[in-house]
Amino acid sequence: MGPLMTSSLFPRGLVAAASVDASTVLVISAVILAFLAAVATGTRAYRTPYAPATNRSSSRPVTGTAKPDFSDLAPPEPRLMLRLEKALLFGLAGYLFFDRGFAWFHIPGTPLFIGELIIAFGLVAVLASRPRLGPILRASGSFKALTAYMSWGAFLLLGAISTYTFDAIRDAALWYYGIVAVFVITLVVSRPARVNSWLRLFGKTLPFALIWFPVAVILDSALSSKFPLVPDSAIPIVSHSTGNLTVMAAVAIGFIWLVDQDRELFSQRQRVLLTSFGTLVILFGAMRNRGGFVAAAVGLGIAFLFLRRKRTEMSMIMVGAVVLLLIVGLLGNVRIALFEGREVSVDQLLNNLTSVIDPDAGGFRQRTTTEWRLEIWTQVFHDVSTEFPLTGFGPGPDLGERYNITTDPTTPLRNPHNSHVGVLARSGFVGAILWFMIWWVWIVELLLTRRRLMARGRYREAGIGVWLLVSIPTILVNAIFDPTLEGPQVAWWLWAFLGFGISYTTLERTGRLPQLSLREPPKPGTSLPELPAPTGATS
Repeated sequence: MGPLMTSSLFPRGLVAAASVDASTVLVISAVILAFLAAVATGTRAYRTPYAPATNRSSSRPVTGTAKPDFSDLAPPEPRLMLRLEKALLFGLAGYLFFDRGFAWFHIPGTPLFIGELIIAFGLVAVLASRPRLGPILRASGSFKALTAYMSWGAFLLLGAISTYTFDAIRDAALWYYGIVAVFVITLVVSRPARVNSWLRLFGKTLPFALIWFPVAVILDSALSSKFPLVPDSAIPIVSHSTGNLTVMAAVAIGFIWLVDQDRELFSQRQRVLLTSFGTLVILFGAMRNRGGFVAAAVGLGIAFLFLRRKRTEMSMIMVGAVVLLLIVGLLGNVRIALFEGREVSVDQLLNNLTSVIDPDAGGFRQRTTTEWRLEIWTQVFHDVSTEFPLTGFGPGPDLGERYNITTDPTTPLRNPHNSHVGVLARSGFVGAILWFMIWWVWIVELLLTRRRLMARGRYREAGIGVWLLVSIPTILVNAIFDPTLEGPQVAWWLWAFLGFGISYTTLERTGRLPQLSLREPPKPGTSLPELPAPTGATS
């Protein structure tokens, strides 16, 4: 190789002429065969296009003042894409309710996990459907940034896979889970009606999720030893991350107030109950995980920023839930030794919240936790800056073993306990800049889309953009405290929100964004109810 490739700018995994063993050949062969199969399927589909559909809008009775949106009538959708939609929603639901336990399900004896199997199927389905992603790529700056980020990650993986094999593929999850965003974009842009149907499904799932979250935390913290392990792993099937559940509780509250503005899904009483319960879930999680609470607070702060007349109502409900919790906890002197080294009590809650501002107030354990995190982040930044500024260490090296920093004396950390620092460590400053550009451009595009919708009086549709602005930053802030984006249980939701946001801005820009309706669509042959006038009160 030339002198540049042998300089210290590139890590050993990218330039070493390592001997290729049998497992390496197996992995590379499997990847090549899967890619060739996908290309062959897509080529065959391209040569046998689907017959165009006739316009069926005239045969459907329409009444009322609100005109339905028929812009998504198109040729029949390939069955593979319909199955991909079901598989994608199944995966998201599994990660939402079962977190780490679901993520660890795999074919025993192989590294083929359920998320990777869905992604492999999705690649074949998308290629076979001949998606027109070119116009979206040209119109969306965030899609361009995502494509560049994933391309850079793929380049680094190709250079490291011969040296680190499975470890390199595992570390590449920081970028290859972005394929989920491509799936979402393909599905939603091809059928804009999915904007309403997916939001409706998410809203209907929220009550069950909010009830399940505290149960899941209790199962994970106190009863996990009584449950079996995921086959061929050391992970209990009830394994959950408290921070992840806290983040999704904040996302749920944002949905209730920003998307379901006209109470199509939840009545006023249900809105009060769900908001109160979501607040209690966040406080319950704060007793065990400070990072999740900080992330939830950031997300809810963004919601408060955009809410108008509903801001006071939402604040009163959440403050009422906090006051109720404090009264019950103090008068009843509730102290339950539920978490290892921590208890469920008002004192524990106050100590954790105080330690967010003053680490010394949280005691020795919390102070040392903060110190070792800052130590490893500082070391990673220094080493990347001085040794491999362009590419970082690349995928494959065990960074926890390199820095000898552990949370468990017998198990060294593999990543720097911060997904953003992990991006820097695995892909250098090039990857870190592209990572930043994805979210910066995406947020700007959402804000511009919201402004255009507000100017046209489409307040309810503008609320979708604000909810996305709540969801993504909440997940990204939580990723500062835990390496959540290396696992599919959070990464899938992050990239799904990104893809939904890109679809949302694209459909608005092309005039294909449907009117928001969370009600069940009328059955064929029935008249459409008259929709209420937009209120414009909450976004």
